[in-house]
Amino acid sequence: MNRIAAAAGVAVVALAAVGLGRKYSQLSQLAQTPDPQKTSRPAAVAAANPEGPAGGMDAAVRAFLAAQQNASDTDKLVQLNELISAIDGPAEETQDLDAEDAQAAAAAVVSALDAGPDTSAEGLELRRRAVGLLAGRLGSPAAKAYVLKVMEDGPQELREEAIARVGTARGVRGPAVYTVIRALADKGLVPDTLLPEALRRTGGLKARAALVTLLKSTDSAKLVDGCAVALQDYRDPALLGDVLERLEQVGRLETGRMPWISGSLLTAHLKTADRAQMRRGLMVMAARPSLTKIEFVKAALDSPDVETRRLAAVAVNKAVLAKALDATTGEAMLAGRLQSETEPVLKAELTGGLERVRGLLPQKIGQQ
Repeated sequence: MNRIAAAAGVAVVALAAVGLGRKYSQLSQLAQTPDPQKTSRPAAVAAANPEGPAGGMDAAVRAFLAAQQNASDTDKLVQLNELISAIDGPAEETQDLDAEDAQAAAAAVVSALDAGPDTSAEGLELRRRAVGLLAGRLGSPAAKAYVLKVMEDGPQELREEAIARVGTARGVRGPAVYTVIRALADKGLVPDTLLPEALRRTGGLKARAALVTLLKSTDSAKLVDGCAVALQDYRDPALLGDVLERLEQVGRLETGRMPWISGSLLTAHLKTADRAQMRRGLMVMAARPSLTKIEFVKAALDSPDVETRRLAAVAVNKAVLAKALDATTGEAMLAGRLQSETEPVLKAELTGGLERVRGLLPQKIGQQ
């Protein structure tokens, strides 16, 4: 018995599930009960493998392939919808499909899309989800060819879905994908929210220089944020230096409206930081008290640079107020600095900050 024949029995279950799901969706509107297709694994998957998703996904793919053999164009799209629900959800994204099944499924998905150009709202949504499936889960030659064509020719909604999904270990990737994304970006066809991560995923190390150039040349908040996060994925402390410098240039460090910053990467960066880099690091700590590093703040409080000392004091104050630093430690650090501080304005700021911190100290017996 070959693979397709063996899957025929599961195909019957899958198709029956489609019909039952449609009927249930009608009844659920009256009973006000949730549609099980939206709250649980598809029936075909559960029936084929009630113990877990991995084998169930392979069974769902084989059921889909068997059912596609003699299906009408309309039924192919119905079956495609079931397949996407079965193998492209959050619970399945880390599961690997059988390589042979994935290649066959990609070819069948492309065939179903080409045979049934449904232009209704539901049909367009199915096509978008199918492009996502091909781009993110079925990285075969057939999937790659189709996805590249969508990226180059559009429409824009499908292009964006493809860009958002390509570049993963299980999806469509490779130098050609990176080249197309670079070309689309030059034409302004890649949204700012998608471009940095798409470059990193598809370009890998080749994208580092492009991301740094993009970061330094744009004033778009979305691009700056995206590049900042994407560059940190390389785990290079020097790149965080580029990120913080640009955030300062566009006023984001001063306002505290920053993207995600890695605490471990910040620590590694500050170990070799010069004065300007340390100042930026202190601004990050002042804006994000959870990132405060005591060893760097202590050293900064003794800096010969007044602005560095001021930022360190602000960071200590905010860390104590946010309970990222205990009040006793913060009080000792600020009091020690106040004793030797000679700059009048900073001395006044230290005095006010110290009073706030002391107000948070545990009360001793007899002071209550």
